[in-house]
Amino acid sequence: MSKNLKNGSALSKSKKPAQERWQLVSDSPSSLLHDMLKPLLVIAIVIVLFLFVSEGLLGLFSSVRLIGTRGNIKSPPYIAIYQNSNCTSPVSYIDWGSVEQGMARNTTLYIRNEGNGKTSLSLDTTNWQPANISNYMNLTWNYNGEALFPSETVQVTLTLSSSSSPDFTEYLIAYDVTEFSFDIIINAFS
Repeated sequence: MSKNLKNGSALSKSKKPAQERWQLVSDSPSSLLHDMLKPLLVIAIVIVLFLFVSEGLLGLFSSVRLIGTRGNIKSPPYIAIYQNSNCTSPVSYIDWGSVEQGMARNTTLYIRNEGNGKTSLSLDTTNWQPANISNYMNLTWNYNGEALFPSETVQVTLTLSSSSSPDFTEYLIAYDVTEFSFDIIINAFS
């Protein structure tokens, strides 16, 4: 880096003896950039100080309030199905026994809402065996559609009815049907 002083020398003494100061003069680009950034640095420092002071002053004229909150997390509807009103014996299988044509069989279940939000129920069936027997057998219940609140239990009666039509008789004979099975779907929804 080449450093020059006024009058061609590296260092020069000011002509005023009372002030006696040494002056270093540089014409390098980094020194020029340094000289240009000094005012910007001063401005940035002033702005930062202003922001700190103004925040402090604003704090004198404002107040902060802390507001607590609380809420419940709603889980998906969840039910459990029991065979007793104490809800201690879960149901996983229903044996309908022998069902004759034109006959109805009932079974009572207790359904408890084990979620944390209210829920309603729907009934459906699937996987009927043998195929097409659902054309002659029907499952219904006496649930009235009223929503269940958390931990609430409802008693429902499922009724399996079989047709008394001659077509059912023909179906049973044609396919040598001696037993049947199907799955019950009890759906809980919000």
